[in-house]
Amino acid sequence: MALEQGAICYYHDVEKSWVTGRIATWDGKIGSVKASEGGKIVSKLTSDDIFVVREDCVDEDVPDLLHLTLLHDSTLLACLRTRYFKDLIYTNIGAIVVAINPFNFKIPWYMDDKMPEYLAEGDRIERNMPHSWAQAHNTYWEMINTNRNQTILVSGESGAGKTEASKIVFKYLAAVCCKTGTAQQKESGSTIGTRINKASPLLEAFGNAKTTRNDNSSRFGKFMRVKFTSDGFLTGAHITKYLLEKSRIVTAMPGERLYHSFYLLCRGQPGEFQDKNFVSLMSGNTTDNKDYNTTEEYNDVIDSMSNIGLNDSQQSSIWNTVSGAMHLLNLQFEKDGEGSSIKNASSLSPCLTKWGLDDEASFKKELTTTTMEVMGQIIVKNLRVVQAVDGRDALCKALYDSLFTFLIVQCNEILDTDSDGNWIGLLDIFGFEDFDTNSFEQLCINLANETLQHHYNSYIFEKDMEECRSEGIDVTSVIFPDNTACLQMITARGGIMPLLDEQCAIGSGTDEAFLASVEEHHSSNTFFAKKRLSKDAFIVHHYAGSVSYTVTNFLEKNRDTLKDAWKTQLRTSKCPFIKELLPAPTGPGVKMTAGGTFKSQLGDLMNLINSTNPHWIRCVKPHPAKKPKLMSGIETMKQLASAGVLGTVKIRKAGYPVRIVFEDFHYRYSILLGTKPSADTSS
Repeated sequence: MALEQGAICYYHDVEKSWVTGRIATWDGKIGSVKASEGGKIVSKLTSDDIFVVREDCVDEDVPDLLHLTLLHDSTLLACLRTRYFKDLIYTNIGAIVVAINPFNFKIPWYMDDKMPEYLAEGDRIERNMPHSWAQAHNTYWEMINTNRNQTILVSGESGAGKTEASKIVFKYLAAVCCKTGTAQQKESGSTIGTRINKASPLLEAFGNAKTTRNDNSSRFGKFMRVKFTSDGFLTGAHITKYLLEKSRIVTAMPGERLYHSFYLLCRGQPGEFQDKNFVSLMSGNTTDNKDYNTTEEYNDVIDSMSNIGLNDSQQSSIWNTVSGAMHLLNLQFEKDGEGSSIKNASSLSPCLTKWGLDDEASFKKELTTTTMEVMGQIIVKNLRVVQAVDGRDALCKALYDSLFTFLIVQCNEILDTDSDGNWIGLLDIFGFEDFDTNSFEQLCINLANETLQHHYNSYIFEKDMEECRSEGIDVTSVIFPDNTACLQMITARGGIMPLLDEQCAIGSGTDEAFLASVEEHHSSNTFFAKKRLSKDAFIVHHYAGSVSYTVTNFLEKNRDTLKDAWKTQLRTSKCPFIKELLPAPTGPGVKMTAGGTFKSQLGDLMNLINSTNPHWIRCVKPHPAKKPKLMSGIETMKQLASAGVLGTVKIRKAGYPVRIVFEDFHYRYSILLGTKPSADTSS
């Protein structure tokens, strides 16, 4: 359809993204559009800013976006918007389920009493609407029919509803596997499902936090293998965690909190702990929250601990680990000659009491000095204030991270079983992130998303091409939208993360030297850019958008080292639990960096996913206000890009995007054939 005056179109509005209008003027290069709503004239639009449509295609409503008559970012957004305001929050786009958070959990056709209608279907959902239930249903029966492991990948930004989507999927899997079988098999499956659900409050309390985007944001990635018997009955689960956000253990950004566990301790034991008495808890200038902020929720977590087999002594030790960190983070340092000294030593005693440590003098010494062996000689070096603070924080981070790992292991002790059947993996992982300031954590998170997007592109593109080949269509000239070069720039030899490891291995390495090395190696790479007027940042052009990374503390975060002296100190604890919480001292030698560990974990995860048949749920937060019936086109499109949904459009466009079903094609265009000549020639 031609760009011409009077044509109905979608145009790109800087505040609303794609909206409808009519072309007012067009000179072949530049034009203006009159908006359908309000009638304002928007000028200086290029052909990239305007997409002409037929009137019957405006606000088209289809359950699968790939069935849109005209496939374009604008029509995709319009369809999602139309459905969202009809309270249709789930929409398919090929293999993906797009789930838009309604911030309303009482939509009649998504209530649990509708689940039996999905359970009643065969091995594919054909009659019911798109839903996370449908994805779970199809995945389960594909596992049964193919005897192959499956994976459901759930992603989205904080507040988009990832954790709820994972819970919905698991609840359906627990239900669908109990449709048949003996009463004992059904009861066993139901018991396992209940155990897994009862573990959730504990993992959320210690692994989730309030952010500016979400009151209950998961700050770690989770892969849960839901295991089934050879007969298809639920038998157990195994959880693997990825990259707990350690900075949130010691401080929070404005408007945010540390992990829920710190505040729950104050709610559950208010006689001993109050938010205002702890510097770390007040660091974000907010302590209230809608989730995990009451005595009742503290008791729920206590019940969850009991349900996974933790006794009273272990529970007490867990809270002592948390409270000890709270007290230690109150400790302040001041300059003392070339080194530092403790300004408020009285804050140290309650920490040592909670951790079961007696040798206060030795602990104090480790806070302000470090001991090194140089050419066979032992040298004690005074720590500057900033170094003492880093050492204190490193100890708190290591203890809490080890505590969270223990809780995961304990969950697996109760939930995991040997199974003779297959499993369905649920990946609930952080979505693509781009904040005002992005650091090492965001680079790791975005690397994970970049890697998952590469997997998705490869899988969906090949599936799309197979469909074309089956219909005899030549696809030899179709080009695959490949982000391999971006991944290589980050991870391959000479890439950003290996260069970071090199600087960490050098005793004199600095964040500034790391940045200079990255710029030297990648200044000509199309996926890289220097940040203008900045001496501490670089830009990576990811699949979902360009992100600026500030290198401050990159080396410190990547080293992720805890001196052996702290491990030795903690092993003198009178508390058996805390005594074993940190790993044993390892002595000198090469230690894997945080980035290296994460890359290794990511490689293992991808190998696991590649051995399964994948399915996707992409969660979207429609508006920052987190209220029903609000949708920001700009925010929604950003998330659709980050989730790879717009990439699906690119993949389809790389091939043959217009795919009208035969019946519709015949109805629309049969008139062009004219009247068929009669076969009767007798007259």
